[in-house]
Parts: sequence; C-alpha cells; structure tokens
Amino acid sequence: MSKTLRLLTLTATGLALVAPHALPGETTSDDPAEPTYQEIAITGPSVAAETTPFAMVGVTWPAGVQDVQAKVRVKHGDQWTDWQDLHVEDGHGPDTPEGNPGTEPLWVGDATGIQASAVDAAGTTIPGAKVTLIQPGVLPADSAESPDAQDIGPAASRAPYPMPNVWSRKRWGADERLRNVNKGCSRPKYSRTVLAAFVHHTADRNDYTRAQVPAMLQATYAYHVKSRGWCDLGYNFLVDRFGRAFEGRYGGAQLPVLGAHTESFNANSFGVSLIGNFDKVAPPASMLEATARVIAWKLDANYRSPTASIVLARHRVNTISGHRDTKATACPGQQLYAKLPWLKQRVQTLMGGTVSTPIYRFAKTIGFRSLGQPFWGEHKTRTGWATYFGTRDIFYSVSTGAHSTAGVFRQRYRRIGPDTGLGLPITEVHNGRVGGTRVQSFRDGGFYWTKPYGVRPVTGLIYRKYVAIGAERSRVGLPMTDIYRVKGGLRQKFQHGWLTYHAHRRTVLVQYRSAT
Repeated sequence: MSKTLRLLTLTATGLALVAPHALPGETTSDDPAEPTYQEIAITGPSVAAETTPFAMVGVTWPAGVQDVQAKVRVKHGDQWTDWQDLHVEDGHGPDTPEGNPGTEPLWVGDATGIQASAVDAAGTTIPGAKVTLIQPGVLPADSAESPDAQDIGPAASRAPYPMPNVWSRKRWGADERLRNVNKGCSRPKYSRTVLAAFVHHTADRNDYTRAQVPAMLQATYAYHVKSRGWCDLGYNFLVDRFGRAFEGRYGGAQLPVLGAHTESFNANSFGVSLIGNFDKVAPPASMLEATARVIAWKLDANYRSPTASIVLARHRVNTISGHRDTKATACPGQQLYAKLPWLKQRVQTLMGGTVSTPIYRFAKTIGFRSLGQPFWGEHKTRTGWATYFGTRDIFYSVSTGAHSTAGVFRQRYRRIGPDTGLGLPITEVHNGRVGGTRVQSFRDGGFYWTKPYGVRPVTGLIYRKYVAIGAERSRVGLPMTDIYRVKGGLRQKFQHGWLTYHAHRRTVLVQYRSAT
C-alpha cells in the first residue's frame, strides 16, 4: 500500500494527557546562569546607548503599524559595526492576541553598545518601539562539542524511521521559568496529530560557532517570550549549520506540540527552523541531512507520505512545505526553498517504501474511522512498540503480537505504562467468564473489570496463582483492590478472600473469607 494515508476526520481522545512512559534518555544539567534582559525605547529616528554586555538584539513595536523598517548596529570593544537591517518576523502566529509585532532576533556576539532605528514607510519614528538586548545564561555544557553526548531519543532502531539525535531543552539550557511569564502558557498545548512539516530559517547570521548555539537558543527563547509575548519558542525543532538538531517548544519532542511558526497552519503540523539566513547562501549538506532526519522521523511515526499533499486550514499544501507556501514571505530563504525538492526525496528515501509495521497493519484491521488519528506516533518502548491513536492505543512485540487498549482499560494502562509489571497486552478486551465482567490479558498479568470495583490489575506471582485457581471463576472471586504492600510481602483483596505473596518463601497463600 502507498505510504499516503487518508486517515479520516480527526477524533478527540477525550482522555487527559498523561506521559505513561517517559521520553527516553532525558539528561540532567546545571541551571543556566542568570541571563540579562534590557529594553530601550526608540524615541527618535535612532537611539544609541552604552550598555551591559549582550549577545542578541531584536526590535518590537505596538500592533497596527505596517511596513516597518528596523535596523541596528552594535559596538564590539571600541568599534561600531555597519548598520544591519532586521527582518520583520511575519506570520509565525503568536499564541495570544496580545502577541507583539517584531523582527527576527539577531545574534551579535559580545556587544556593549547599541544604536537602533525603527520607522514606518514614511520614515516616521514609531511610538512605543523598543530595542531588546539579551545576554543569555551560560551552561557548563555550552562549550561541549562532542556529537556523541546524550540525547533525548534512541540513535537507532528498526522501522519506522528512528528518532535521530536531538538536543533536549534541558541540555541546551532552556529556562523553564519563562513559560510562566505570559498568562496561560505554563502548560503546553497539543494538536490532535501530525499531518505536515513546515521548513523555516531564522534569518540570523551564518557565521556562529558550535559553542554559541545553546546561548543563541536561550536568547531566542527569551525574546519570543518576553518581547513578543509568546508562550515559548515558536519552532518545534531547530537545526544548526553543524548538523545538530534541537528540541524547540516545550511539551515532548515525540508529541504533536502546538507551535507558533506558520500562523493559521500551526495546528496538526510541526515547524523546523534552520539557524541562519538562506536567502543568498545555501544551507550546508550536514544541515539539510539533519533536517531530513527530523522530518522523516516525525512523518514516518505518524504514517504520512513526504511526497503527498494534505488539507490544512482549508488549503491544500504539500506534506513538506516552506513557510512561503502559506503566505507572501521570504522565509525560508530562496536558497533553502530551492532545496525542498531534494529534501522531500531524501525524506522518502530515509522512510523507505510502503508502511508495513505490525502496528500499522493491525490498525488497518480495526479501521482508521474507528481509531482516529495517531496522537503519539509509533515509538519504541523498553519492551516493544506503541502508537497512541485518538480512541485506542496499539502495542506490539514479537512475543505478544499487536493488540490494543481502549476505554477504561486504556485509561488505566496509560497510568501504569507498558514497561511495568503487566507487560504488553496479548488479547483484546473481552467478556469474562462471569456475567458483568470484562477482561484483558497481558504478558505478565491481567485487567479485570466489574462495575463496583472498576479496572483492577493482577500481576506477577499473584496473577499466576489467581489463574491457577480459576481466576474470576475461582472461590475468591474478582479483585476489589490493586496489589498493596504488607509486612513481608504483597497482598491483593478479592470478593471472597485474599492472595498474599510472601517474599521470603516466594510463595502465594490463598485465604478465604469465613462464611457469615
């Protein structure tokens, strides 16, 4: 079958979002040093000031002003640079109506003086315009150059295309306190699925060093939040000229985090921004390859074709598109835009041919009208593979085959997780052998549902003993509680008795309630 999927109308999950198994490989690091943030009003044709050191600059102004022309020059030591035009950051789509218009931020390195200008098309100074100066915090890891350092995803796996090396937010030094600056931003927002990728450039300079990139991300993050009034970084991922990929917006790189990168096309898409200006200069091969790997991973996990087209925001666009495909803008730069045909073919090569994973084949037997869209695309767990769809979660391993969880069984299994004592499912939910019960079997346990007690897991040696004595048809009846600790072992309460695991003897004792 073609990789193109015609998954049907989006279906809301109706479930609270939880993280049933953690993103793999999350690293720890020291908190970043305290950054500095300065705003200077532009009260005339230009404003000049000696300042404390800063490394990134941007200009903002009140809403409603059109055709803004902004430029800056900075002081390095005793020398002033030439004037440099700043690109107006158009059409990314702020998270709130209060988002401020502004330019793309510009990395300037170590500067101690600023001269800035912001005028309209008539050359008139814009009331309320400000120039923002940011000196990011510094992490000890900022100077680390090893490409083999820990990342947030596995470096290799079987189909679908594996998650590439991606620097986590923690690793590049994101100050998560910034997500509390603007109202309604502390928790991430999610789309229902991933349908498309949008390619951008940051319109920044191209001569940055490897060691500067984490600081550039920290400063861009601060500018987007404090100056532009956004919740977070606008982009879901960023890629530097050395071929390194970075997690952008908070919420989980594997999930469909709602970004602010392509205005009305933000929902059900993700934005990848290449750090630099690629209007006149082509991005290096390593940068394009890293971009292709990020896109291949996200699209393949969600069963999308890189050469297809889909409908977003009532417009038909390619699955891999440039920002300019959605509106009149120079982004992602002429030279990068010219590479999109190559990028699509490279992504297709990385993804391989038709979709053929066991989870996908099992999903087809259920039907995508019933399943809904992939929310958490196909990903590796410690014991197998999983895809979370709108109405069901499907799991697979060689030893268990592919099976799904749904309804209250799905809710309970999400809280427990596939890498715990139950293991993966080996059956679908089915009627139990006692009236009014529903049962699902797992590799190392089972779920038992009754209306009075809800879904109760039975696992480990207690489960083996329970099955040996007849399970729900045994004299002890159905489970009333989860397994809980007692002195010397574990115990589970049933309708007519208890099963107690004695750790010292590694045996399970069956006790029955006395008749009353």
